[in-house]
Amino acid sequence: MYLKIKVLGGGREVGRSAIIVESVGKKLLLDYGVSFDEKDRPILPLHVRPIEVLAVLISHAHLDHIGAAPYLYITGNPKLLTTRPTIDVARLLTIDFLRLNSLYVDYEMREFDRMNSNAQFVEYGEEVQVDDFSVQFFNAGHIIGSSLIYIETPGDENILYTGDFNTNQTWTLKPADTAPLKVTTLIVESTYGSRNHPPRGKMEERLIQVVEETIDRGGVALIPAFSVGRTQEVITLLYTHAPYLDIYVDGLSRDVTEIYSKHRGFLRDPVLFNKVVENINFVTDSSMRRKIVRKPCVIVASAGMLKGGPSLYYLKKLYDNSKNSIILVSYQAVNSNGHRILEEGQLLQHDVGPIKARIEWIDLSSHAGKDDIVKYTLQYKNTLRNIIIVHGDYEEALVLSTRMKEFIGEDINIYIPASGEEVEITT
Repeated sequence: MYLKIKVLGGGREVGRSAIIVESVGKKLLLDYGVSFDEKDRPILPLHVRPIEVLAVLISHAHLDHIGAAPYLYITGNPKLLTTRPTIDVARLLTIDFLRLNSLYVDYEMREFDRMNSNAQFVEYGEEVQVDDFSVQFFNAGHIIGSSLIYIETPGDENILYTGDFNTNQTWTLKPADTAPLKVTTLIVESTYGSRNHPPRGKMEERLIQVVEETIDRGGVALIPAFSVGRTQEVITLLYTHAPYLDIYVDGLSRDVTEIYSKHRGFLRDPVLFNKVVENINFVTDSSMRRKIVRKPCVIVASAGMLKGGPSLYYLKKLYDNSKNSIILVSYQAVNSNGHRILEEGQLLQHDVGPIKARIEWIDLSSHAGKDDIVKYTLQYKNTLRNIIIVHGDYEEALVLSTRMKEFIGEDINIYIPASGEEVEITT
């Protein structure tokens, strides 16, 4: 018997994750996301006919894992498995995605709703049968509802797909779970396959220090943050360590925070998060925006890379005053506005600069780093035969591959397929 893993997207690249798992002629689809080109136009994964797959298994709500999935519901009705928070967050992100990209996208919200109506919502640890496959979702520690997906195939292979995962406990989420210790094939992300993150505690201390210094000198601390995950992490951290701060949340982050509250059973400390939400301020209109930039406070706003949204508005209001701080806590892609600010100290195409405000970048990543990925993988060493590295640049994946062989042994099969390539495993 054989197992086929075909990478439709996310091979030797970050984004548009999409993977076909085939055993005894039957197929499951793991994620179906989009990425973006240098002009911010969506790039789709390779095509799959919805009638070919028994089910679509979605690891989490970020667009690079679910953004193309509604395409499958234009002409098809495949079953979809995911967690309930994933669909709720994905709905918000999809509405925003279509607002910005409707010219390039062939589906509408009715396809998303059709996908939703075909969804079966699973709880962590619950065992679900999909034909001859047995499937379980486990906490991935990345964003709310994010999941490791464990599959026992009819061909006697046990697959673990990590999606995006984080092995460190954060202020909002527990670390990634350990799946059953009989994994034979691991499909693992490599976003940070060649790098380790700095100690989390030091980064948190640095954030609090910069914010407090800004407030003490009468300035505004602007924190552009991803609306899903990073915003909720930052406000919980700040409230816990400095409850006296005047904290405001603006943009899509506000709506996502409501979903975190709705599904707070998925959070590490639901009582704490409820207290955070009760004690921060949500920006509701433009007049409120104009008022808060004139007083010492903390503003957490989307978008995290300053591509648009209220964070760009606030930047234009705050950049010219040395009392203020711009604190970047999210990944800054090359060619993003946030990256340009870090490199050049200005953003001339938006009439921003030179920036007099203090500029800081603080690593609060929600992805596992190189050594964390290896340490996590070692749990499955006794049964593991194959590792398929995805969702990372080739250089990142190559470094991770070398590191894994050092710790797990040379006899392990490690593959780094490009998008479009297929790995065939004899069982």
